[in-house]
Amino acid sequence: MTLTHQTEAAGGRVAPVSQAVSERVKIARVLCIFFMTFVHVQAGIAENVYARDAGAFDIVYFILTRMIGLSSVSLLSIVSGYFIVSSLLKTGTRRLIVSKVKTLIVPLVSWNLAMLVLLLAYAALSGNVRDLPRPDVMGIVNALFGVTEWPLVVPLWFLRDLFVCCLAAPALYFGLRRLPLVAWAALLAFAVFGQDWHIMERPQLLLFFAAGMQLRIGGWQEARMDRVSALLTIGLCVMVAVFLTIRIERISLAGMETLRLGLDTLLRITMAAGFWRLTAIIRGTGSAPLFYRLEPDVFVLFCSHAILFNFAGIVFRRFFGNYGSDLFPITFFTLPVLAVVAAVIGLQLIRSSNVLLFFFNAGHTVPPWKSRPALQQAG
Repeated sequence: MTLTHQTEAAGGRVAPVSQAVSERVKIARVLCIFFMTFVHVQAGIAENVYARDAGAFDIVYFILTRMIGLSSVSLLSIVSGYFIVSSLLKTGTRRLIVSKVKTLIVPLVSWNLAMLVLLLAYAALSGNVRDLPRPDVMGIVNALFGVTEWPLVVPLWFLRDLFVCCLAAPALYFGLRRLPLVAWAALLAFAVFGQDWHIMERPQLLLFFAAGMQLRIGGWQEARMDRVSALLTIGLCVMVAVFLTIRIERISLAGMETLRLGLDTLLRITMAAGFWRLTAIIRGTGSAPLFYRLEPDVFVLFCSHAILFNFAGIVFRRFFGNYGSDLFPITFFTLPVLAVVAAVIGLQLIRSSNVLLFFFNAGHTVPPWKSRPALQQAG
């Protein structure tokens, strides 16, 4: 199915995004990506850290990683679906896909290649080849693209899955407009049964992406989104209680895949609503300008933080130990902040190179840090 410019002329227009929503999306991107970084701070031990007796830090770790960090991509997916509708109608399918190859696949491969080079150098110096990909065709393909296994830089599976969502966007647009019940039934079936098909590493992502498209197609305005997210935030309180009970009581959901998937989906839906409500609060505070200034750097933060954690963690663990050590919280809370600083500095260092920006920042230019206005217009 191909959409062209004629589709828009035939009545497929969508309402423009308000300035308030644009500002909140900027805040959401910074919030979600920053909290997601906590998931990838390496514990340094092989055992399941969620199975340990829950002390104070264990609870904080569980909340920031399993509950907030892993769920943060749900709002990012909704935002991506929300904006893809206007891009699809404006440019048509072919140009949209070409654009997404440049902004998703190119950085996916570039950052994984950078990780591969660093791993090869580390292996040459230390003799540790444990993290190198298998030296065969599929091993390299998966390392760079994450086709049937995680890529070298694990968080970059999101770019791979988001690209699949973009490929599906024309069909989703048609289905959500013309056959919404059929479309949502198919999306739910894919979320439940699609895990082993290797179409997407996280089939749930397509649900949230489609939800964002549905919001835009349905012309939802900020007030309506806030009313629904307020109700869902009440549900978030229930999901927090459920997941904390599972963690504290060390309840195993092994063998109950449908229940686990259902609870996980409900947590992600309600967490997305909670994040969206939080953006409204932050937008009305004095901290909002910092979020606007950091927003141009969050794509590199997303792509680079796991690489930084992989190598910086080697040093940090020598001084502060693994998970379970009294000093491990220093590692856990310091590395995400260092990742933000490294992303800002790194982008400033390459901002004058269009080639490097093309490969590592999806081709987006970056203004100098000091000259950035507190509030930037939506891109």
